[in-house]
Amino acid sequence: MVNVDEAFELKYKRNGESFEILVDFEKYKEFKKNPEKINIYDVLADDKIFKDQKKGEIASENLLKEIFNNKTIDEILTEILLKGDCQIPTAYLNKLRKEKKEQVINYIVENATNPQNKSKYTSSMISSEIDKLKFNFDPNINFISQAEDILKLLKKIMPISMDKIIVNIKIPGEFCGNFYGNFRKFGTIKKEYYDNSGNLVMHFEIMESLFDTITTNIKNNSNNQGEYYIMK
Repeated sequence: MVNVDEAFELKYKRNGESFEILVDFEKYKEFKKNPEKINIYDVLADDKIFKDQKKGEIASENLLKEIFNNKTIDEILTEILLKGDCQIPTAYLNKLRKEKKEQVINYIVENATNPQNKSKYTSSMISSEIDKLKFNFDPNINFISQAEDILKLLKKIMPISMDKIIVNIKIPGEFCGNFYGNFRKFGTIKKEYYDNSGNLVMHFEIMESLFDTITTNIKNNSNNQGEYYIMK
């Protein structure tokens, strides 16, 4: 269990009565995504169910039986975890927003270019421009989705592009095994087949900024026998 002093308060109301428990916030987020895989006692900072946690007032056994229809403690705790409202301190929320902002900046720096000269932007440059937007980062929304929203705004104040291209790749059969696994994490396979000569052919959608990385990978993993060209 997490230290009680570092725990977050989760509140839950049922049949006019309020209940509170203390949770490890990170474990709580995991539990909400996969409740069947996380032990509830790994989520809790304290296994007590409170009427008023700040006053140390614990909910009585009789009250729990009355309100929760004789459910077991484990069943009650599970219900509270799934349906309760977790109070997130402002300081922690700001920390999560800062982390999300850093993820967005890193993503844009890795994938965006200046379309005028195809140069890359530094983290400090992107961070400075994002600050001008006063964008409100949401810790609960995927960073890629937020990066796409920010990119639309950045395009209004600076030359920046995160265009995608499709690369037609042809790999001799003897090297096909090198083009599964990690290689495919660079993009999305739009079409894939083996031609009459046993070559692996892929239509591979990637960020335009990754083209040099992809072509180097193709050369290194096919003994310079792989072929490629940009389809669009």
